[in-house]
Amino acid sequence: MTPCAFFEEGNCIESMEAHIKKGLELIEKMYLKRNYGVLLGRILGIEPEVAGDILRKAYVLHDIGKCLEKLQKRGASFGFHWFYSYLVARNVLSKFGDSGKIAAVAILLHHHDWVISQTPKKPENLRLCEKCIHLIEDIIGEKVSVSIPWDEPQSVYSEVENLFRINKKNIRGVYAFLLPIVVADNYAAAINRGGRRSALVEEILEVLRLRGWSLACGFPGGVR
Repeated sequence: MTPCAFFEEGNCIESMEAHIKKGLELIEKMYLKRNYGVLLGRILGIEPEVAGDILRKAYVLHDIGKCLEKLQKRGASFGFHWFYSYLVARNVLSKFGDSGKIAAVAILLHHHDWVISQTPKKPENLRLCEKCIHLIEDIIGEKVSVSIPWDEPQSVYSEVENLFRINKKNIRGVYAFLLPIVVADNYAAAINRGGRRSALVEEILEVLRLRGWSLACGFPGGVR
């Protein structure tokens, strides 16, 4: 079964591979080729090349929570996938120290879920789809655990709050990662899901139109 990033009525409309590659395309050409790594590196206190590498890896990992076997087999919504993605990314990006932690927090918040009405639940099966793991490992060159390294939500959000309290500049770092991840996420979804547009997608496409960015022609009918 091909790992899916978006289902509709049980049918896979967008594959995980398509979602990742289309978003990376935007990150490379709209951000990193315009020296976003320099800005990100300055905020984090690391080399621009390392900052760019973390950003790429963070985007690739931002939806890995969707790769839970249960969610893929269900063929429907991916509830709490951002939380599951954070748990995986926190582990994979730990080699980058504080910068990896900050990037993982951006993944946790990429659906703007700091305030949530329900607590993420521990899945009965923490195992990730092997095809999805292989796909992501091939792209980022990092090992990914077969099972999500579970941590209770209360502990996770306390950890994030402490990260912000330790150094308020960490908030700036989180948003420096969050901006390109959210833009790439919504752009890829709009391109690959047959032209569906949200208010956020409309804003993103308007920015691309004003910049005359040629890749925007990938959107069905172009950017108007």
